[in-house]
Parts: sequence; C-alpha cells; structure tokens
Amino acid sequence: MTDLETDEIRVRGEFTPDPNSCRFIVSREVFEDDWTFQFQSPDDAPGSPLIEQLFAIEGIDDIKIHRDSFTIHKTSPDAWPKIAQKVIPVLKETLQQGEGVLDASTREELKHAPLDDEMRGRIETALAEQINPALSSHGGWVKLVKIEGQDVYIEMGGGCQGCASSRATMKFGVERAVKDAAPAVRNVIDATDHDAGSNPYYS
Repeated sequence: MTDLETDEIRVRGEFTPDPNSCRFIVSREVFEDDWTFQFQSPDDAPGSPLIEQLFAIEGIDDIKIHRDSFTIHKTSPDAWPKIAQKVIPVLKETLQQGEGVLDASTREELKHAPLDDEMRGRIETALAEQINPALSSHGGWVKLVKIEGQDVYIEMGGGCQGCASSRATMKFGVERAVKDAAPAVRNVIDATDHDAGSNPYYS
C-alpha cells in the first residue's frame, strides 16, 4: 500500500481480511482511550472536520478508530490504492494541523451511549452468519438474550451448553464477532446455565 509522509505525521495503509476494509495506521496515537469508536456518517461525530472530510470521499460508509488506526470500509469498486490517495492526505493534513478528531466530552458521551436497535441487528447478524454455522457441526448454537446499556448477554445451547470448550468459544469466537460487529459493546457476558448441560463445564 501507499506510505506518504511529512516531517511529523506518517500514515500507512494495510489490507485486512475483508477486501472492502483497509486499515490506515498513523505514526502517533489519535486517541489514548483503549476504545473503538465507530462512525457511519458525519452525524455520528458532530464537530469533527476530519470525519466529515473522510465521509466526503466517495464510497466510504464506515469508519472505526482505535488508538492510532483508522479502519475504513468502502462500497466503491475502486481499488484501495486509489482510495488511499484521497484518504491519506486528509488524515495527514488534518492531524498535522493539530485538529482533534473528537473532543473529550463527545468521546465520553459515545462511550456511555446505550446500544440501539441497529447495533442489536448487527450483533444478531454476526451470530447468525459467522458463529452459528461454525457451531452447527457439533449441534451447538448461540443467541442474543438481552442488551443492558453496553453489555451484551449471550446464551449457548445444544452441543455448546456445558461443553468444555465453551469458555474458549465465548472468548475467542463469540466475543470477537460481537465486538467486530458493534465496537461500542463493553462486555459480552455468558448467560448460559452450563450446569444444566449434558456435559457441564462449570459444575
């Protein structure tokens, strides 16, 4: 990918497993918070000229920011090197000028905002399309039980209920898929009664 640099700010792009997403890594941290902020329109980041300029680039429909990286999703058929020629100058010029991406109060507000119906739909889609097909081979399944604030409660069933691998499945499979789909999720909580399973893990 392209690596353009100025005296201070450097930005490099790297491909991700998703061909429609690319990660742009800045040479210094944008946010110190260990939090992923997600935006699907400029309205999600009021007062941020950087987010507004990125969404002005044709074909960009989703932006995730974590510390020093911007993961950008595109709908455009253009190849990433062509889009990077537009994205990288916006990042460099805005950050070089010392423009904040989001002020502290807006960041705190976003971090404590409850998950909405759209986020619920994303989580359910991730479980249905990514997790359950993999678990079905041994008769397992997971489902969304409830959302409280930014905490997501998941139930495991079938071959997953009481399975000795259930903790690993929850941590490295379910939790990762849920947080990829909805970065604002704080905790993914296993609400399963594993003692009731045929091979209880927590007994």
